[in-house]
Amino acid sequence: MNYHRLPQDAAPTAKPMPAIMMHAIRTLFALFLLAMAPAHADTPQQQWVGDLPIMEGMTIEPELGFAFDSPSGRIVLVFAAATDSESAILAYYDAALASLGWQGGGGNWNRGSESLTLGQVDTSVGRLWRIRLSPN
Repeated sequence: MNYHRLPQDAAPTAKPMPAIMMHAIRTLFALFLLAMAPAHADTPQQQWVGDLPIMEGMTIEPELGFAFDSPSGRIVLVFAAATDSESAILAYYDAALASLGWQGGGGNWNRGSESLTLGQVDTSVGRLWRIRLSPN
């Protein structure tokens, strides 16, 4: 058999996908998997949206949330119903986010160039918790 090597300048010209597009695809895939998963996970570590933990017992409203990458950073919006008290939910997120490198508490955290807020909002489906991740 005759094998020939391509010269160095004959390398394929396809460019790799930009990192921001890869991140968007991964985030959307994670949201898709979450929508297909049961509403409740066995432990808090089993239910995530991107790299955001979702407290055990929270039920995600997938049709209300979204995730995408903007030129200034990623934006993730999650809406979830919960029966736990406000103090229990804030205590969970204070502990869970601190272990992930977030600083702050009481509904407002920062890590690097991102901020995360957690609060209750009234929606067309009732009172929900809104988890919002956005660039500073």
